[in-house]
Amino acid sequence: MNSQSLNFFLRSVLFILLILLFLMNCLPDKVEIPQKFQKLNNLTVYSADKKPPKTISFQKDAVYSESGDVLIGRMGELAVDSLGRVFIADNEKMVIYVFDTDGQFLDRVGREGKGPGEFSSYIKNLQIYGHRLYAFDPAPNRLNVFTLNNLSIDKTISLGQNRSDFQELSTVFPYINNLFVTGRDTFVAEFITHSREDLKKYQNVDVTSLYYSLDCDGNISNKLLGFTSEQRTNLLLVISLREIFGKVLHGFSSHGRIIIADPEEFIVKMYSANGNYQSAFFYPHKKIPLTKGKALEANVRNDLINKMHLIDLPESWPVITDMKIDEENRLWIATTVENFDVYEWWVLENTGELITKFEWPRNEPIEVVKNGYIYTRETDEETGLQQVVRYRIEFDEVN
Repeated sequence: MNSQSLNFFLRSVLFILLILLFLMNCLPDKVEIPQKFQKLNNLTVYSADKKPPKTISFQKDAVYSESGDVLIGRMGELAVDSLGRVFIADNEKMVIYVFDTDGQFLDRVGREGKGPGEFSSYIKNLQIYGHRLYAFDPAPNRLNVFTLNNLSIDKTISLGQNRSDFQELSTVFPYINNLFVTGRDTFVAEFITHSREDLKKYQNVDVTSLYYSLDCDGNISNKLLGFTSEQRTNLLLVISLREIFGKVLHGFSSHGRIIIADPEEFIVKMYSANGNYQSAFFYPHKKIPLTKGKALEANVRNDLINKMHLIDLPESWPVITDMKIDEENRLWIATTVENFDVYEWWVLENTGELITKFEWPRNEPIEVVKNGYIYTRETDEETGLQQVVRYRIEFDEVN
């Protein structure tokens, strides 16, 4: 081989090597799936570098708060109907306040007591389905159902009266933990239980959630699903340290599909209305180490910070901290980032495809996403009172 041919050969080899190196750098890094999820069927893995196709902005346009007509004692949950009316529970006065779409007070629903349409413990799982408002009273395991057209009591349902027919429910806590309305007069009850044997102080214990379907009369029909939903800690009483350990988040699509998000990883699982696993999706996400410094930033109470060294804590903060499902079955998922003043919210299609991301203050939690608006819980700087604020959502295509 003469010198000219040799030079051409070497240049060709060098060119090929450069091309290969370029292609290798362009290939996405291999996504490492956590071991406990590697055997999931129908698991879609998305790249952490995926760019959102849309931007999002918000325009404040209504406030729902105290006035001369209504003084809120202790603000509880809220719900929004298809007309944009806002329903706010008051867990001190055991009543639900109704505001029109522009923030004007309209009426009160319910009252304290033990009769139909009354509440004796507190108001939980406030939900709208069809033309009815559903409000759960946990201690007596009762559900009050109000009609939306005239805001009158429609019926009161005693729940789970036949629980003794189900052996598994003999060890659960006496009250239904959560009640989900999945259709007109069809419900899913969440029962919870954990081991009570020889728990040492500061010991953690797994909590198991059990989903059972209920019929129109409130009777338990069958089991749908069971899973470990959180860890609790024995601090004389076994309590939830959700801000540190996180908690499995769950919700229902408009078709009754069960959606479960894991707090430790960015993974979301889909189940049929009958509790059968269908699919899941996963995004790699940076984990923030759990330290005392970050606990101070997160406003964890001081008595708990002083006991952190006594508790078997996770190495990192929860990845997923909140999840909402809007009327189009899009998922709104809040994630932990380095800046502890905010959460980074991801808006996703129900398949997991990314739509957009945005940051939102931690101290102004998003409570409801509906009708093209988000509804947040905020504190008025002048009065110090809590209020609900509505923002119009605006999506724009990325240029």
